[in-house]
Amino acid sequence: MTSLFPYLENAVLSDGFATFEEQAKAAEFWETPPWAADAILRAELLTPYVWDPCCGAGIVSEAASRAGYSVLSTDLHTWGYGAADETGRDFLASALPPRFEAGAFAVFMNPPFSLAVEFVKHARALGARKIVCFQRFAWWESDERQSFWDSMRPQRIYVCADRATCWLGSIPPEERKGGSPAANAWFIWESGQPPGPITGHVRKRA
Repeated sequence: MTSLFPYLENAVLSDGFATFEEQAKAAEFWETPPWAADAILRAELLTPYVWDPCCGAGIVSEAASRAGYSVLSTDLHTWGYGAADETGRDFLASALPPRFEAGAFAVFMNPPFSLAVEFVKHARALGARKIVCFQRFAWWESDERQSFWDSMRPQRIYVCADRATCWLGSIPPEERKGGSPAANAWFIWESGQPPGPITGHVRKRA
């Protein structure tokens, strides 16, 4: 089944879902604002090889590609972005890709909120030198994740000073009006760096 939305014209509806809206909600496919992806790359350097494990419509991957990085784009679902043989890949069950070496790659991602802890842990277990993760700031505020924050404190946190509206991926661009901007941030883990966190801001313009 082909996507009804022009900007995801090559998307494929996964088994078990009746509509792309249902699939997007189940996958927690909330798009990263393009300006936020570009802004964090002005503040942080990645490694030459980068893995975006929940690439969606490609916003994070494209930002990294424009910045000159070699990007592997994968996703559990086929949203119409990335190589055909890389779709349907469950990051949490994935081994290290052949072209990557432990300690020499970065994970640059906006994972589902409910699985963000697991994504960070798996990226660390695979040997990512750097993890750059976009999430609602409420992720940091949660008491129920305290054991995670105690054991894996990020080195840096960048709050989006310009409030970021994250749209559900199934909503066509022409229907994206208004919205409810929330506090979002980039969380950074980097091997070999002293414990943090150090906090800062990213903005639409440098």
